[in-house]
Amino acid sequence: MITGKKCMSIKKKSKKAPNIGDRIEHTCNLNGKFMGVVTELLGMQFVYKTDEGNERHCLFRETWRYIDD
Repeated sequence: MITGKKCMSIKKKSKKAPNIGDRIEHTCNLNGKFMGVVTELLGMQFVYKTDEGNERHCLFRETWRYIDD
C-alpha cells in the first residue's frame, strides 16, 4: 500500500474526437494555423492531411476546431 502519494486525476475531454473525413482547423503554438481533413484516429491524437498535401498530427487536448464547409 502506497501512502502519502496523490493520484493524478485524468482530465475529461472537453470535446468529442473528430471522425475520419471531418474538416478541422488546428492552431499550433509554434507553427500557426493549419486546415485539413482527418485521415486517421489514434489513442490520444489524430492525423490530418492539409490542403497542401502534408500530413500533420494533433493531440485531442490541443487547440483545434471543426470547420463547416
